[in-house]
Amino acid sequence: MTTRRIWELIGRKLSGEASAAELQELEQLLQSHPELHSPANTLTDIWQKTLPPQQEDNAAAAHERHILRMQEKGIPIGDMNKEVPGKLVAIKGPLRRYLWAAAAVAGIIVTISLWRAVTVRKAVPAALSEVATRNGSRTSLVLPDGTRVWLNGGSKLIYDKQFSNGNRAVTLIGEAFFDVVKQASHPFVIHTATMDIRVLGTRFNVRSYPDDKTTEAALISGSIEAIPKNRTVASVILKPNEKIVVLNEVAAIPTAARNANTATAVIIQPVSHYAAKENAITETSWLDHKLVFKDESFAELAQHMERFYGVTIHFTDKQKEELRFTGIFAHETVQQALNALKMTAAFHYSMHDNDITIN
Repeated sequence: MTTRRIWELIGRKLSGEASAAELQELEQLLQSHPELHSPANTLTDIWQKTLPPQQEDNAAAAHERHILRMQEKGIPIGDMNKEVPGKLVAIKGPLRRYLWAAAAVAGIIVTISLWRAVTVRKAVPAALSEVATRNGSRTSLVLPDGTRVWLNGGSKLIYDKQFSNGNRAVTLIGEAFFDVVKQASHPFVIHTATMDIRVLGTRFNVRSYPDDKTTEAALISGSIEAIPKNRTVASVILKPNEKIVVLNEVAAIPTAARNANTATAVIIQPVSHYAAKENAITETSWLDHKLVFKDESFAELAQHMERFYGVTIHFTDKQKEELRFTGIFAHETVQQALNALKMTAAFHYSMHDNDITIN
C-alpha cells in the first residue's frame, strides 16, 4: 500500500497537482524507502523528457514516445504494447495533465517492480538478499542492523535478510561505502574475492571489481582489520586515512618488482586527496558524483568511465590504451569528457548510442 501511495504522489507531483502537504508526505515516504529513490528518479526523468502533449491529441504517438524513453532507460515494458479496446476521449486542462501523469505512473508500477527485482533487489538462495546497480547508477540501502551502504555503479551486495544469530556478514562485488553501526559482540565482515574486512563500527570505502587489477579498502574513521586471502600477510589493522591495496593477480606486479612483492602483493598507503580539503578524498569522490583519476592509463580510465556514465568503451588501437591522464569529471557528459581528454592526447572516438570506440 505504501509503495502504491508513493507512485500516486509522484503522479500528482509531476502533473503539478500536488499540495504542499502531499509533497512533504512524498519526501518522508522516500526517506523511509531509500530503495525507491532510483526508480523514482528514473520515472521523473522519463516524465521530463516525454512531456504530456499540449496541442496534440494523437495519444498513440505520445504513448510510443513514452515506450521508447522507457526502453532507452532499460526498463522492461512487459505487455504495455498490447492493444486495449476502447475509444479515446479528449481531456484538456489540469485534469488532462494529472491523468497523463497518473497513467505514466500506473503504467510502470508493475514494470518498476520487475525492474527492481532484476536490477536492484532480487532473491537469492538461503534467505539472502541481493542488491545490484547498473553502470551509470548508484543506490543506497540500510541493512537489518541499521548499517548504511552506498553502492556504486556496476556493483552487487549480498547479505542475510535478518543477519541471523548475530552474523553480520556481506559479500561485495564492485564498490561500496559503509557506515557500520557498532555492535561490540557482533563484528561486521565484508567478503571480497581477494580479502575479508572485519569491523566493529566505522566508515570506509571498499572497491573490489572483478576486472580491476587491485582490490582496495580506504578507512575514513574508526578502525578496520583487512585479511588478505592467499597471501603471507595474515592481517593488517588500518588507521584513519589509510588504505590497503591488494593486487588481484601476481601478473599485475611489474617484472622488476616481483622478487620483493610476489609473496605479499599487499600495499599500505595514505588515502589521496584531489583538492586541498580534508574531506576531498579521491577514494570516496564517487559519493559526490565525481570521477577523479591521477596518472591512469586510458584502459583503466575507460573502465571507470563505463561505470560512471553507463557506457561501453572499446579500443581498436592497443597503443591508445597506454595513454595516461589526470583529471576530474563531475557534471560533464561522456562526450564532453572525451573531448576534454582529446585536448591532451591524440586519439579519435566514435559513439553510437552508448557504445564508444576509441581509435
